[in-house]
Amino acid sequence: MRPAALDQEWVIGDYAVDPTPIESGAFGTVYNARRRADGRRVALKLVLATDAPDSDDKLAAERRGAELQQQFGRVHGMVPEVYDFGTHRDRHFFIAMEFVEGGSLAQLIARGPMEPAVAAQHAVCICEFLEKAHQFLTIEGEPGNPIVHADLKPQHILLPRPGEIRVLDFGIAKALAKTRQVTTNIWGTIYYASPEQLESGGVNPYVDFWSLGVMLYEMVAGHRPYAQLEHNRSRLEQAIRTNERREPLPRACPPPLAAIINKLLAYQPDRRYPNSAAIGADLQAFLAGHEPVAAREFQAAPTVAIDRPPLPLAAQSPADLVPPTDPLPLPHPPSAPETEPLRAAPQSGRPFGRAIRRLAWLAVLLLFVGAFAAEGVAWMAAERFRGTVDGIDGRTMADRKQDYDRIRGWGTLDVGLRWRVHRPLRSRLVAIGEAVIADYRREQPTVGLIDWRQARDALLWAQQLSPGDRSIQARLVECDAHVTRIAAQSQPRSSPRRRQLFLSAIAKFRRAAELDPGSFDPYLGISRTQVYGLGDVDAAVAAIAEAEKRGYQTSRRERAQLGDGFLRSAERSRLLARTLSGDQRRRQLENAHAAYARCVELFDPVVGFGNAAHNLEFCKRQMKTVSQALDVAAAGHL
Repeated sequence: MRPAALDQEWVIGDYAVDPTPIESGAFGTVYNARRRADGRRVALKLVLATDAPDSDDKLAAERRGAELQQQFGRVHGMVPEVYDFGTHRDRHFFIAMEFVEGGSLAQLIARGPMEPAVAAQHAVCICEFLEKAHQFLTIEGEPGNPIVHADLKPQHILLPRPGEIRVLDFGIAKALAKTRQVTTNIWGTIYYASPEQLESGGVNPYVDFWSLGVMLYEMVAGHRPYAQLEHNRSRLEQAIRTNERREPLPRACPPPLAAIINKLLAYQPDRRYPNSAAIGADLQAFLAGHEPVAAREFQAAPTVAIDRPPLPLAAQSPADLVPPTDPLPLPHPPSAPETEPLRAAPQSGRPFGRAIRRLAWLAVLLLFVGAFAAEGVAWMAAERFRGTVDGIDGRTMADRKQDYDRIRGWGTLDVGLRWRVHRPLRSRLVAIGEAVIADYRREQPTVGLIDWRQARDALLWAQQLSPGDRSIQARLVECDAHVTRIAAQSQPRSSPRRRQLFLSAIAKFRRAAELDPGSFDPYLGISRTQVYGLGDVDAAVAAIAEAEKRGYQTSRRERAQLGDGFLRSAERSRLLARTLSGDQRRRQLENAHAAYARCVELFDPVVGFGNAAHNLEFCKRQMKTVSQALDVAAAGHL
């Protein structure tokens, strides 16, 4: 039936619409359409406004999703190109986008189970998309949070050519709000929704990992994990939320691939993969015939969890573990004269004293043997723990720390841990922290709040192993500063708490720089915080200069970052000029003009990076406007 929103000529905006829907969903209907200006074929999505309570939310989500899809597509592709979007009939919302030839992953799955390698190849492509989406942190030129799809399903994965995908409904869940770490999406498809998404509606990158796990399961098995319950929505939701046993994967599924699927479908989010890159690496390892991390993790698990130490000699009693404690026989006392009476008192005290000495000696030996046995148990546990050190990552660190503390509780000297574990463990923990810091140095870093927290926890543990290591302490303080910086972003813009947290982050970065004077990393954090948190572009310029002194090679990121800073400074001066007159107004206009000029200078060489092209054109327009205002002021028309 034709929707009432369409007029009789079936025209929406500049597009002539074929009345036969291509696809209908919870958010809208997609039609085949042609742009009237040039006849170009497009896919036009129409979202109708209704009287439902969530109608406005859906329209807002679609608009935000269209904006994000347009921005993302210009940088990375992998989503249909958005040509146009807007309001229809003052109520409804439409999006005109690229019409993608080729079928969907759902159509491919409908033909039956795929070969494991083919399924893994499709999953690798989806991982590449997720990695780019979860890294796409800049929103309207400001720092934001990862974009989470939150409704991944085979119907949303188009396959235009082998090895390529186009992802539909990108941004439906919207970017995680600039001032929050989670958002809510209650419209996701239940078959691919994670337990925590069904429980609370909250979404984060881990829900996309779950959805990928369900799709990979479906590609290999030909059906979803709870296929027998899908006729009953409430029963299906209960099974997912309570982690009921899933239908087994087919025997044809190789164990390494099954391990990857099981890890993606881990009930606890922190037991899934830490990021999309880690998933892709495991899939590539499987395709190359190597052992994925997931397989090693499942193999190692039984030998790691140690609930209680075995008894040293379970078949013997404590008394059997020590030599006899009877004193050597005493020589016979010399014969006393028959007439001398026996002295009863001294003889009655000797047996009691001997008993006390025997008990004391027994206690000492038992204590010694018990301590020796405990150290032996702790040593063996330490050896087993040492074998798991290389597999420790941010996701498994908390569990390994519990294992470590348990082993420490068994021995008194911790000889096994000190001699066999501490050095490789410290190296591994430092490597976890260093990996996050190194990622942040990249032109387009991928790290977020979870990564910084995990790096901080790893370095805190490493510092406990080496309390006097200033290098570890410097990195620990730096990671804590980034956690504070991101926490400040979650505060309302007008909140005094927001500024207080940004200042606290700056202080921590400076402390990290004091602890490691040769490191440029703290200054990268200072520059970002000054630009996007405190609005002090001059301080950001000084911080980048300090980083360069220490060997840092600036990239497009720093140019765009400073460009954003000067843009904000220019806007403040321009808006302030509106409230002033005379020489004060002229000075503010001159400041604005100079700042816009710096924006143009910084953005022009990096137009292909982030929002640089958009900001460059904006600065050019504003600079022209300010020039005209200065000409008027110079002519005396104030």
